[in-house]
Amino acid sequence: MNRLERLRPAVAAALLAGATLLARASPERDRIVAERQAAVARFAEQERACAERFIVTSCVDAARKEQRATLTRLRRAEQALDDVERREAAQRRRAELDRQAAARDARASEPAPTEHRANEHTRPVANPPASPHPQAPASSTAERRAIEQRNEADFADRERAAQAHREAIAKRNTRRASEGKVAAPLPLPSSASAP
Repeated sequence: MNRLERLRPAVAAALLAGATLLARASPERDRIVAERQAAVARFAEQERACAERFIVTSCVDAARKEQRATLTRLRRAEQALDDVERREAAQRRRAELDRQAAARDARASEPAPTEHRANEHTRPVANPPASPHPQAPASSTAERRAIEQRNEADFADRERAAQAHREAIAKRNTRRASEGKVAAPLPLPSSASAP
C-alpha cells in the first residue's frame, strides 16, 4: 500500500467531518451534507472496484472526475445558501441598529428633568486637572504655590545641568580640534557594491 492509498481514507474522513460541521438546521444544508457524504462513499467504492480491474488509472481518474464535479456542484449550492444567510443576517443587524438609533434619538429628544437642569451649574467637574505631584494633592492655594515653586526650581536645575553639559561638549570638541584629532573618514565601499 503506497502513501497515497494510506492518505485516501484520512482525506475521506476529513471531508465527511467537514461536511458534518457545515451542517446547519436547514433541510437544504442537510440534503447537501447527505449528498456530499454519498459522493465520498461512492468514490471510495468506485476506487475499490477500480483496483480489481486491469487498467486502474483511467478508472480512478473517471471516478475522481465524477466526484469532483459532484463536490463542486454541492460547494456552489452551499455558497449560495451562505450568501442568503449572510444577507439575512446583515438585514437583521441593520434593522437592530436602526431600532437602537431610533431609541437613542427618542431618548435624546425627551426633556431632562428640571431638578437636574437647576443643579448643572453647581455640579463638580468630572475630571479635575491632575496635580503635578500625584502623591501630594493640592488642596489649598499655599500648597499649590509651593508645588509650583518646587517645579520651577526643578526646571531651573535641569536647565543648568543641560547648559553645563553643552559647554563641556563644546570644550571637548575645541580641545580635540586643537590637538589635531580628526575623525577618520568612512571606509570606501567594496568593489562588489560599486557600479
